Amino acid sequence: MSKDSGAYKALCTEFYDLDKPTPSEDALQCYLRYAEEAKGPILEPMCGTGRFLIPLLKKGYAVTGFDYSPDMLKACRKKCKELGLTTTLLEATFETFSSHSIYHLIFIPSGSFGHLITLEEVSQALTFITDSLHTGGKFVFEIETLKTIREPQGVWRGRWVNKPDGSKIVLNVLSQFNPTSRVETGLFRYELWEQNTISQTEVEVYHVRCYEPVEIEHLLKQHGLKVLDKWQAEPHTGLKANDKDAVILYECTKS
Repeated sequence: MSKDSGAYKALCTEFYDLDKPTPSEDALQCYLRYAEEAKGPILEPMCGTGRFLIPLLKKGYAVTGFDYSPDMLKACRKKCKELGLTTTLLEATFETFSSHSIYHLIFIPSGSFGHLITLEEVSQALTFITDSLHTGGKFVFEIETLKTIREPQGVWRGRWVNKPDGSKIVLNVLSQFNPTSRVETGLFRYELWEQNTISQTEVEVYHVRCYEPVEIEHLLKQHGLKVLDKWQAEPHTGLKANDKDAVILYECTKS
């Protein structure tokens, strides 16, 4: 994510884990296939609480993860410890992550790549990926296109998740889309409701950069990455994507 976003703090992390405890089966099988093809170490940047990383570890794959959010990493480490899984999890960005490994698979699922907002951040990430990818290895990631922008803008939306103790975490979101920058900015307010009293509140600004396929493909080419294929995502149908799809999975290798 953008280092200036201030996103994914403690209450957000708890909501995220309760709302999305496991990946969808279609998405998990998709990334397991890529892991099976990889003939060496795997890297998941922006790994969050380990929704994809942990199932791959449970299957025996050597996966390293990093994320900018200390709260997300704390949750991921806790789950790994409870499951007896061993891996390397580092608090880092593409700019600060350091490793001597060359990876046979680098993957960023679920549109997390869109949290890189500025072209400078995107360029740093793609340069890092090209430098860290084994010859013949794959970079697999998802982007959200302009088809994901919800209308009308400027309207509060909300939902909640139930905690095991009977309390609730309520999420309210107000979004605005900038057609010039193609960045959707959301004001997120998380509230912990205990016995009909709001006992904790957490606010954050959340950004997602959306892409026209031609734009991301130009950026990939600029950074020495060749698109092998494009697939429909959300759901992961196994069908080829086209420019009308809301979410596209890109499968790339070094040029």
